Amino acid sequence: MFTLKKNAIKGVVASFLLLGLNGCQVNNINLTPLMEAGKKSTDLFEKSLAEEVEIGEEVSAVLLQKASIYNVREVQNYVNSVGMWLAQQTERSDIPWTFSVIRDDSFNAFATPGGFIYITTGTLEQLQSEAELAGVLAHEIAHVVQKHHLRAIQKEAKIGIAADLARFLRDSQSDSSDSSGATVFGDHSVENKLLNTIQDVYSDGLARSDELEADKMGMVIAARAGYDPMAYIAVLQKIDAQQDDSSFWQAFSKRHPSAEDRLSELHKLADKMTYIEGKELNNRYSKMIK
Repeated sequence: MFTLKKNAIKGVVASFLLLGLNGCQVNNINLTPLMEAGKKSTDLFEKSLAEEVEIGEEVSAVLLQKASIYNVREVQNYVNSVGMWLAQQTERSDIPWTFSVIRDDSFNAFATPGGFIYITTGTLEQLQSEAELAGVLAHEIAHVVQKHHLRAIQKEAKIGIAADLARFLRDSQSDSSDSSGATVFGDHSVENKLLNTIQDVYSDGLARSDELEADKMGMVIAARAGYDPMAYIAVLQKIDAQQDDSSFWQAFSKRHPSAEDRLSELHKLADKMTYIEGKELNNRYSKMIK
């Protein structure tokens, strides 16, 4: 879904790779770089906030290569103010949160590590209240709070590196480096493996449990901020009603549990929140967006 460029995520790769001069040797092949890369990847979710933000910046650069920012300052400021208010209701209010609108007709929103949240103009056109906007943004905020993408990258990186190690223990006569000095395993460098990990996480989507956790936490965040948490239920119902056999919705379904399943999972939480008298703010939303 997304095309990767090495320079765009040099910071991400740098956080994984540590090339050693001495270490593990198998049949005269130095496996230290592979072992160290695996070690670094397992520490990804332990990164400092500054490092997490740097990773998020680089991942954002990759995901937004073909996107354009919606250059309407009033709308950008409005969405950012709603998002910032929501983020202050979480235990990670210290993150330098950024909320941006991108010009795209599709129904979509996504987050990258370090507090970067993106929502499309197509989504804004489909929503009908500030509370619905808050529900969508709060869902993405929850992904960042719980470090879902960081952990997904960590998991995928560990699997890929472990597979490379097993393959090279089996085929230890292969060349271990190319002419540039990059560590190579078969036809791919460790760097490329880790670049592909980022691509896989965002094209294949997060685990079902992560999406459902973000749904529930997002409703709680919205309620804390004074919004009607039931507005998010309305958003999921919109998604359920719009899904068809188009390539976009097929890709969306690949990345998310079905709206029907999500609504079913939220049923108990929704029952508990029915009596919360949060605001919807339809008129304010219409004035700012429509």
